[in-house]
Amino acid sequence: MSQNGIRVFLGFLTMTVTFLGCADLKDPEQERIDRAVAAIEAAAPRAARDPDRPVYHYRPPALWMNDVCGGFHYRGYYHVFFQQGPLSDGHNRGRGIGWGHTRSRDLVNWEHLRPVLMPPEGARLEASGSAFIRKDGSPILFFAHTPMDLSKNKREQWAAEPVDEDLVAWRRFDIGLAAGRSGIPEDVKPNWADMFVFQVGGGVFATFKETDGLICKAQNDRLTAWKAVGKVEGVDGECPNIFSLDGRQVLIRSTYPISYLIGDFDPDAIALDLETPPRVLDYGYGGEEMPTPLHRGLYGTTVFTDQAGRTVLLGWVSGFKPDRGWNGCMSLPRLLSLDQDDRLIQTPAPELEQLRGRHLKVENLSLTDELKVVEGAGGDALEIKAEIAPGDAGAFGLKVRCSRDGQSGISLRYSDGILNVAGTEVPLEVGSRTLRLHLFLDKSVLEVFLDEGRTAVTRVNYAPAEDLGIAVFAENGAAVLKSLDVWSMNPILK
Repeated sequence: MSQNGIRVFLGFLTMTVTFLGCADLKDPEQERIDRAVAAIEAAAPRAARDPDRPVYHYRPPALWMNDVCGGFHYRGYYHVFFQQGPLSDGHNRGRGIGWGHTRSRDLVNWEHLRPVLMPPEGARLEASGSAFIRKDGSPILFFAHTPMDLSKNKREQWAAEPVDEDLVAWRRFDIGLAAGRSGIPEDVKPNWADMFVFQVGGGVFATFKETDGLICKAQNDRLTAWKAVGKVEGVDGECPNIFSLDGRQVLIRSTYPISYLIGDFDPDAIALDLETPPRVLDYGYGGEEMPTPLHRGLYGTTVFTDQAGRTVLLGWVSGFKPDRGWNGCMSLPRLLSLDQDDRLIQTPAPELEQLRGRHLKVENLSLTDELKVVEGAGGDALEIKAEIAPGDAGAFGLKVRCSRDGQSGISLRYSDGILNVAGTEVPLEVGSRTLRLHLFLDKSVLEVFLDEGRTAVTRVNYAPAEDLGIAVFAENGAAVLKSLDVWSMNPILK
C-alpha cells in the first residue's frame, strides 16, 4: 500500500471513533475500558431503581464515583472528568479506579461517555489530577499512575491526550514526574498525587498533595516536560486547586471541611503569599477529624474558566449508602467571584433555572411559637429560596422532607449565631437581618447557599419516601417568613 493509502486508511480508523463508543482497535487500554463499560451497564438497572438517587445532579449510570478531576470547554461542550470505579458501589474503592468522562452543552444536562483511563496490569488505580487547555487550544489530562504496592513503588504523574476530535479515546504517556526525576525529591511521599495545573503570567505550573507545597513548571508549550522549581506554603489537604480570580490567586484545599485562602503567586520567585486566614468553602460533613470516606459532603473539587470567562467550580458529593448499585454524584456547578473583603462568593449557575417547573410563592407569614406546614409546597426535587426575619424568636427556621404534621424532617434551624443544617453547625451572624436561604434538594442530596453565597453546606440525608412537606417554625418568640419561593425541579436529560 502506498504511503498516501496508509494515511487514508488510518484516517478512516480515526473517523470510526464516535462519542458513543470507539472502534475496537484491540488496544489494551480500550479492552480495559470495554470491561468497565460492561460492568457499569450491568449495574445500571439496579441503580436506576433507587428512589433516593438524585435526578438533577450528574452521576454516572452506576457504581462508584469520587473526585472531580478536571473540566474545560472545548468545541461547544463542557467536558468533565472524574474518578470512576467500575468494581463496586462502595467496597474496595481503592482498586480498579480510573477516570470517567461526561459532557454537556449547558452545564446542566449531561451525556455519559466512555471512561478515558483504566488502570493497566500491575497498577492499583489512576488517581486524581486535572485537565488543561494548552496554548494551541488542545486539551490534556494529568493523573497519578498508582502501582499496586505503594510501599515499594511510588506514584508517578502521567498525562493523556485525545486521539479523536470527540475526545473519546485518549493516549497516555510519561511526563517525567517521578521520584528522583525532573527535580522531584527522591524521598517524595509514595502517595503524592492530585496534580493541579494552573497558569500565572506566561508560565504554566502544577501543585500536588502530600509534597509540602512542591511546585513544578512546564518546560514546553505541549506540557509534556516538567521540572520541580520550588515549594510554597499553605498547600495541604487533598486536591489543592490554585487558580486566578479577579487578579488574585485562590487556593482551595480538600480539608475537613473544605477550605480556601486568597493571596498572590509570584511566578519568578515561586512564592505564594497567602494574605487571608483559611476560610470554609463548604461545611459539609467536615470537622477537625477526617470523616469516613463515605461521608465527606463536598470534596475533591476542580476549577476551570469557561468560554464566557466565568470561573466554574465542581466537586464530588459523598455520604450515600452503599449496596444500591451506585455511589457518589457531582455537585451543581458553582460560579466563583470575590467580594471586597476577599471572600469567595459561590453562585449556583443560572443555567440551572431551566430545570424549574411548578412555582409556589408565600409572603409575609407570621409565626409565634409555632410550626406551620406550607400548604401546596413540597417534594423531593426542589429549588427553594427563603427569607426569614428573626423578630424576638429564640430559634427559627425551615424544614424540608417533613411529615404531614411537620414534626419530622430535615431541619435548618437558626439560633444564637449558629445555623444547624441537619446536624452540621455553621457559624452565621444574622442579628436583625433577614436570614436568606437558597436550597437545592435532590432526593438525598441537599446543597444550601448562605450569606449571599459566602458559604455553603452540602449534605446527604435520607427521609421516608412519604415525607415530602415543607414547614417553617419559630421557637420562644416571633419571626416572619418574608418570602418563600419553591420550584419543582425537572430531571436532567441523559
